[in-house]
Amino acid sequence: MSRPDATAGTDDSTDSADEPLISLENVEVHFEKEQGLLDLFEEPDVVRAVDGVSLDIQENDVLVLVGESGCGKTTLGKTMIGLQRPTGGSVKYRGRDIWETKAGNTDLSFDEIRSSLQIIHQDPGSSLNPNRRIVEILSEPIRLTHPGVSAGERRERIYSLLERVGMTPAHDFADRYPHQLSGGEKQRVALSRALLMNPDVILADEAISALDVSLRVEMMDLMLDLQDDFNTSFVFVSHDLSNARYFAEHGDGRVGVMYLGNLVEVGPAERLISEPQHPYTEVLRWATPNLALDATEAGEPPMRKIDIPDPINPPSGCRFHTRCPKARTACPKEQPELETHGDRHLVACFRSDEDHEYWDSPEIED
Repeated sequence: MSRPDATAGTDDSTDSADEPLISLENVEVHFEKEQGLLDLFEEPDVVRAVDGVSLDIQENDVLVLVGESGCGKTTLGKTMIGLQRPTGGSVKYRGRDIWETKAGNTDLSFDEIRSSLQIIHQDPGSSLNPNRRIVEILSEPIRLTHPGVSAGERRERIYSLLERVGMTPAHDFADRYPHQLSGGEKQRVALSRALLMNPDVILADEAISALDVSLRVEMMDLMLDLQDDFNTSFVFVSHDLSNARYFAEHGDGRVGVMYLGNLVEVGPAERLISEPQHPYTEVLRWATPNLALDATEAGEPPMRKIDIPDPINPPSGCRFHTRCPKARTACPKEQPELETHGDRHLVACFRSDEDHEYWDSPEIED
């Protein structure tokens, strides 16, 4: 599958020679399902967590990945930042293949890539050492990447960043242990730790889902405020379309809708909400009650059945056709590619092509 133009319709004044920060080409991540003793002599089942994704992340970009649990959005995010090795395709950072770099086959060090690609986990408490104070936790990345910086300079930088993320007085929070912090405060520490590396990309993996509803918008606003200060890009993973909409809209970014390992629609948040082009995006919109849809849009679910297909044996062709109320006999025949459909908008659906055989094929009957 060729890579779609993720910046279609945008200003062409930028230098065309500029490389994207992250470039994915037909990326696959397949896992062998764990086997029991009775299955040892059988071929292992393979879960296609990510199955043929091509996309670019630009400088100071915002991409939100959204979809049902198990759709592959977290796996794709971790693959983007080099935490998950793809089983097919390539992932490049500034034009260098990440895994070729790790093997020592490029002119860039893998340590530089790892410093430039950071993550904020869903549960910040599990990623913070409970036996160390916050100042010690935050000192470690500085000490490893800048061994010549004195302890006093490290502490000064940590205080400054804690103040910037709203943890004041900084010296008080710096001397606490993780168990002495609230969930929101732990998440701010995790954000601070990522920013201390001056990263090019931060993966925020369900980074606000564990927070109270009242704190979610505050945390998203903080990330976007700091984005400009640090000139970083965000890949924001969420199962909630309303959070995805907020983060992408306020960050002038895109929402990428995933279904069974595929990207099925990518575009500006407001257009995806108001004019979804893929039937699965319509399902996500219907399932998000706080999007303020009118009564006609909030009726029966826009799909034929609720059950999600088995990712070990996904449907042929368009993987959503088994649940899609608009499916026709052309849909199981081949998998639609993600193609440009207007300004910054990409869709993988035969219905976006007026000349496709889909329109002349009969509807699939239940």
